[in-house]
Amino acid sequence: MNLFGTDGIRGIYGADLTISLTYSLGMALLSRQKGGIVVVGRDTRMSGEALAEGFIRGINDNGGQVINLGIVPTNAVAHYVRRIGADYGVMISASHNPPNYNGLKLFDRYGVKICAQKQAEISEFLRDNKVELPMFSVETPIFKGADDIYMEDIKKLFPTSLKGIKIALDCCYGSAYKLAKEIFLALEATLIVYCDFNRGDMINVGCGATNTDFLQKLMKANGCELGFAFDGDADRIAVFEKTEILHPDRIFYAFAKYFKEKGCLNKNTVVGTILTDTGLQKCLNKLDITLLRTDVGDSKIYEMMTKNGLNVGGENSGHYILSDYATCSDAIINALLVSEIYIKHGSLLEYTKEYKPYKSQSLNISVKENAMEEIKKSDKLEEIKSHFALKFPNLKLVLRLSGTEPKIRIYVEGRSAPTCNVAIDYLTGEINAYLDNIKCKTF
Repeated sequence: MNLFGTDGIRGIYGADLTISLTYSLGMALLSRQKGGIVVVGRDTRMSGEALAEGFIRGINDNGGQVINLGIVPTNAVAHYVRRIGADYGVMISASHNPPNYNGLKLFDRYGVKICAQKQAEISEFLRDNKVELPMFSVETPIFKGADDIYMEDIKKLFPTSLKGIKIALDCCYGSAYKLAKEIFLALEATLIVYCDFNRGDMINVGCGATNTDFLQKLMKANGCELGFAFDGDADRIAVFEKTEILHPDRIFYAFAKYFKEKGCLNKNTVVGTILTDTGLQKCLNKLDITLLRTDVGDSKIYEMMTKNGLNVGGENSGHYILSDYATCSDAIINALLVSEIYIKHGSLLEYTKEYKPYKSQSLNISVKENAMEEIKKSDKLEEIKSHFALKFPNLKLVLRLSGTEPKIRIYVEGRSAPTCNVAIDYLTGEINAYLDNIKCKTF
């Protein structure tokens, strides 16, 4: 069984994700080679340092060397893998999940999230080589100045000054808590900053890209023009213009349009996912831009981008991959590109006024951890999809198990909001009845 979800290995610290597991991961990466250089970074979670120590010991005990970046955004790990020619990179983060979660995101020597085959090999190794370790401490110096070098590298990508723009940042007490502020200040933006402290116990709690209410109030109170909220590892972004949040697919549209106008959109084609709005696809087509779709997950997007020689991809979770700049989604880079478009074209809302989304509704239904395997073995969700297609033939449905949390995710799309609402109610009833039948109640 593959231990990897849509974005690495993830779980509750001490239960699903342990120091012993990270030690074994270090063993797994070097099991087929002698030595190697591995870059490791983490977000601010309280468990991050202990998990990093386990991983570093696993690498050291198997002849490898570690470059410890300390607290950095996810893309900084991918960036340094390429910059120094490392063999692997590992980011210890659970992204947008609560503080009691943590996770492991793995990159190959190209700074790209590891492929499905490598995931399967590592999963098999971890199952067959379980190690129980006592508590210990590993003294591995942090690469001092790693964030400063990364900041300088990012600034070179965006020479445009942000002077005169008032911007609000919600750093969600995560890995961008310091770096994002310094980059925007270096580019002369006027800043209002929130959650810019190393508080791993508060990461994503009432803040960040998935909790934007306070940022909206902060912008209104301070008269900010743009606002950006990051998640725990700064690969996801939420965008505001004044007090209005811009739908992630609208940002995706702005990026595609901007790249095409500059003449640098490869093959006039972008990559989205099965969740990308049909309205966005029609708007892109009017610009003679083709949309390709893949499964959910930025690694799937980048894989299709690479296969087709493309340089712009995104998904409606707020991840955007701009391969001219990075090999994975970087919320700081994406925020700077939004700011650049704002500087050159004014209002993002005006710049994307032709964007006409379809109506949609999303819902996440939480399930108990011990029911996830039961659901995976069952064909009930496929049965529900079939019945839904007969009952609502004019609606699009994406019904799936989350790859990052114990949840069933529902996405319904169509031209009528009331019909979408009726469909969501129908699905909720069907799924809850199913969960009751397997003696697993939602919470």
